[in-house]
Amino acid sequence: MIEWVVDRLLALLGPIADLKKDQRELKDAALRAVSEALNETLLYYRDIDSGVKPSREREAQLVRLWAAAAIPVRHFDSALASTCQLKAEYWLDPRSWRRNKVKKVGIDLGSLKERYDAMLHPNKSLERTRER
Repeated sequence: MIEWVVDRLLALLGPIADLKKDQRELKDAALRAVSEALNETLLYYRDIDSGVKPSREREAQLVRLWAAAAIPVRHFDSALASTCQLKAEYWLDPRSWRRNKVKKVGIDLGSLKERYDAMLHPNKSLERTRER
């Protein structure tokens, strides 16, 4: 009987390890998507600040990147996924958004970067919480 129980437990270890690996891969995909959207947005603003004219084409790319980031993120942080989707909506017509609304709904780059960093380094976020 004990041998059977041990065999069953050993048989479960493989699927459990695979599940953890799959979970890690899903989270990595979500992080990669948010990172790409953040970085492309930062690059766009850098170009604007250096005198490049705003580009509807690049803004359309940002719509797609932020919307794509929302999809895998929803498995780990539904609020962040909603924020990514709002950021995509922002890029549909950024001139119609006032600065205070951007900050209020949390789609300013500072807030998004903080949330990305918290997802990237969850233990660091826990340490900050404990320090407070």
